[in-house]
Amino acid sequence: MKCRFGALFLACLVLVVFSSFFALADPPSGAFSDQIESARRAMSAKRYHDAISAFKKANKLQGDACYQCWLGIAASNLQMAEYKQALQAADRAIVTAKDDAGRAVAHNLKGNILTSSADGPKDLSAAEEEYRAASQLNPGLAVYHLNYATAMLRQSKDETARKELEACLAAAPSEEQARQARMLLADPRRGRENFAPDFKVKLLSGEFATLQQFSGKVLVMDFWATWCPPCRESVPELKQLTKKYPAEKLILISVSADEDDGAWRDFVSKKHMDWLQYRDSDHQLVDAFGVHAFPTYLVIDGDGIIRQRITGLNPQESVVRRLRATLESMPQLGK
Repeated sequence: MKCRFGALFLACLVLVVFSSFFALADPPSGAFSDQIESARRAMSAKRYHDAISAFKKANKLQGDACYQCWLGIAASNLQMAEYKQALQAADRAIVTAKDDAGRAVAHNLKGNILTSSADGPKDLSAAEEEYRAASQLNPGLAVYHLNYATAMLRQSKDETARKELEACLAAAPSEEQARQARMLLADPRRGRENFAPDFKVKLLSGEFATLQQFSGKVLVMDFWATWCPPCRESVPELKQLTKKYPAEKLILISVSADEDDGAWRDFVSKKHMDWLQYRDSDHQLVDAFGVHAFPTYLVIDGDGIIRQRITGLNPQESVVRRLRATLESMPQLGK
């Protein structure tokens, strides 16, 4: 099974470093410039297929030797979970980079790809090597030390990881990078477990909900939309779930991807969805939890660790039944 650890965090690091590179790159000109700008706009709008198409056109104008094009193709493929193509493009970016700073960006990106697609110790070891290369080529960039440390924590190399986390904090990290580094120093287990990202959202009821307030309880997150037929069909099953377990032990929160606020409110009211409801208008939670399809269900234990992810409906098996084994194993739901 592919590992999904830190999906949002890694994606953000890709785009931050990638954007920084573009900001420093020499301004292109002519037809090449047009394609690069088109690719940038497409990436910003999360139209990754369009971004790849534009990057490829720009690359062709440069004899397939355009470093920033290969980097963009790799990053876009990573966002779509097209890992094989992403790795191939990252390798080309490493070869076509003009200096150590550029090579560091490409090695770091390749490490992110390997981490996102990791299917065993071999992949994690390969990711570690890429992050090590990035941190050695550009030791002054905090994010490389943070990624390197995270890869080592996942392999239980805690002592070596500690040194890299300290190097991260000494290298003028961003506020978020510093927060991540301190959190991992305080609890190295966070580098191995799939911890849910923190969040704070305003619910339909007007109250605020945070991950921290659900500590000690099992949290089931239902990512859905009114325009999604399987999502609508799952509503009765979710009602069963709220009846099966007491509210002091299990919390259900439905996160809607609807753009139409009225349609969402009307559906929730008519279907008597009287559990926690949130409309994710800016995709804050959809992106944070790496949700790419609807419906998606997540089970998060009392420590904040994601224990199960289910995508789509199974005509042969209800959502509640598919969740049953995981929920029954939760000590928080014990009798």
